[in-house]
Amino acid sequence: MKDVGNRAQKSALPAKSASGGRRGNGKQSKGRPFDREGALADKVLVDRCLAGEVAAWEELYLQCHDSLLATIDAILGEGKSDRNLVDEIAARVWYALVANDGQRLSAYSPDRGARLITFMRTVARDELGRHFRAERRRRRREILAAWGKPRYRSAVASPPVLLGEFMATLTPQERDFCADHLLGASATDSPSGGRMLSAVNIRQITHQVYRKFVRFMGSDSQS
Repeated sequence: MKDVGNRAQKSALPAKSASGGRRGNGKQSKGRPFDREGALADKVLVDRCLAGEVAAWEELYLQCHDSLLATIDAILGEGKSDRNLVDEIAARVWYALVANDGQRLSAYSPDRGARLITFMRTVARDELGRHFRAERRRRRREILAAWGKPRYRSAVASPPVLLGEFMATLTPQERDFCADHLLGASATDSPSGGRMLSAVNIRQITHQVYRKFVRFMGSDSQS
């Protein structure tokens, strides 16, 4: 009886394939299964939009806009969401889809295994990345402009030291590091947070900048 039970239990299992896996559905995908029928309907709607059908654009907006806003809000994260910024990024996404006769929108294809809203979420992430990179550049320009104005007296050197002159001795990567980590200009509100550095990297670059600063102070005191 025990052998019969074991055989019955084995027969209930899916048979192995030649590759060693088991036949059937294979590895189960995480989350919801791909809605190909919905994706094909999305493609029809996209084609109508690309053909210049105004009603199709209105339908696309009603279908996707609320989900797009929720996506942008989620990417920004709790405590960092700004309604004005969410609306601005959403507007950029729609413009990106419309610009150049819908060139970006025409890239959507159901064969990639995603619905249209997923495609639009990818565009939203791209637009957020552009926004925060532009904000980082603006902040750095403001800091560099400020560096050229005030003069500070060092505790180890009596002549005034122009901070901008020291920054000119650094590499572009070291200047970015100073702006992001040493002078409080990091784009912490960015979902990507800029270039991520480990604690070891931060200590190493800090030490490099410190050694250059010591050398700069020594040369300045001798001039």
